[in-house]
Amino acid sequence: MNFPTHFFLFLSILLFCSCNTNSKKFEQSNNNHSDKSSQTNISNNITSKMVEFEIINKYPHDKDAYTQGLIFSGDILYESTGLYGQSSLRSVQIKDGKVLQKINLSPIYFAEGITLLSQRIYQLTWENHKGFIYNLNLEKIGEFSYPGEGWGITTDGKHLIISDGSNYLNFYEPSTMNVIKTLSVEDGNTPIFNLNELEWVDGHIYANVYMKDEIIAINPENGKVVYILDISNLRDLLDDKKDAEVSNGIAFNPKTSTFYLTGKNWSNLFEVRIKK
Repeated sequence: MNFPTHFFLFLSILLFCSCNTNSKKFEQSNNNHSDKSSQTNISNNITSKMVEFEIINKYPHDKDAYTQGLIFSGDILYESTGLYGQSSLRSVQIKDGKVLQKINLSPIYFAEGITLLSQRIYQLTWENHKGFIYNLNLEKIGEFSYPGEGWGITTDGKHLIISDGSNYLNFYEPSTMNVIKTLSVEDGNTPIFNLNELEWVDGHIYANVYMKDEIIAINPENGKVVYILDISNLRDLLDDKKDAEVSNGIAFNPKTSTFYLTGKNWSNLFEVRIKK
């Protein structure tokens, strides 16, 4: 039987739409695919300069760790890993990547960023509006709540600074979790979305940009991007690139003025120094 050309065109469009819808449902239902929906940054009017860095060391890293947060304290790395049913908080030996201590979160939580304030580790969760507080022995000593999603967290020594995937950073008073200040992050006049893992270093907030192998340095007074680190070359140096996802994880060692950088399911941790 012969059908008009427009019939086949209609049928093709119908099948395409159906397949695309099913694909999106699959992405949303598969928690190993991604923890967040990406929001494309506007690339016009980008003004910040790119800065270079040198690689000091490359260390082994647990490639099964879906890294969400990273902090350095007393020669130990503390790492938060995500995914439902796989989320954890752990202490890690840098030189060989050995996990020294680990606690698993309930399967209902998708762990996110961590920071250290007053010898307490604060850990976010993605969609539960709840965070956990631990001592340095990874014993849970408290909980806290916040609105919206939890992505990255850092501290200026006084406030908890939290990202939620937008272009905003919220400054919270830790004891009450009242918002003290909200900062819009922009490069020139262009808002930068998908602010993820955070680290406060020498008066700047450093942030991984989700879905990009970039780290931005942010002025906490006005939210302007000061400079950008393109760390895409680190991906090329991974011992095992097979399952490596986006870069995520920034920790700073004040003794050596070096950063420790890694990513979700990265087989290595890199120690780097920024060339100012």
